[in-house]
Amino acid sequence: MRDMDVIRLAQQTFLAMKNPWNSVEKVYPQAICAARRREKVHYVGVKNTAAIPVKLLGTLREEGYELHTLDRCSVNGRAVDMALQNPLTGRPMTGSSSGTAINVFLGINDLGIGTDGGGSVLAPAMSLQCCGFISPLLEAE
Repeated sequence: MRDMDVIRLAQQTFLAMKNPWNSVEKVYPQAICAARRREKVHYVGVKNTAAIPVKLLGTLREEGYELHTLDRCSVNGRAVDMALQNPLTGRPMTGSSSGTAINVFLGINDLGIGTDGGGSVLAPAMSLQCCGFISPLLEAE
C-alpha cells in the first residue's frame, strides 16, 4: 500500500476519534492494520443495531472493506434525529441511520451500512447530498 493511502486512512481515523458531529459511538482504529495486508483498503461505518448481519461485514472484509466505526442512530428508529445535527443545514438530521450518513459525508468512512424500514437510509443520504442504496437482495444467496 502506498504511503498516501496509509496517510488517508490515518486521517479518517483521527477524524473519527475527534468526532466533530457526535456521530460516532465507537472507533476501531486497528482497521488501519489491514493496510499491511492489502493493496487497497476502504473504511466502513455501521449503524449501531443488531439488525446488520455479521456475515455481511465478513463478506465486505474479503473485498477490502474494514469495519471502522459504530455509528449513532436515532432513538427508537425515529424519522427525525434530534440528537444529531445536519452538517449542511444545521437542522436536526433525518432518518434513523443518520450517524452513518454523516460519517460518510464527512469522509470518516468510505461506505456506510444502515437499516431501512421506511426511509432510514435514503432520507439521511439525500439530506446530505450523498448516494443511498437499499435492496432486500444484499444478503440473498
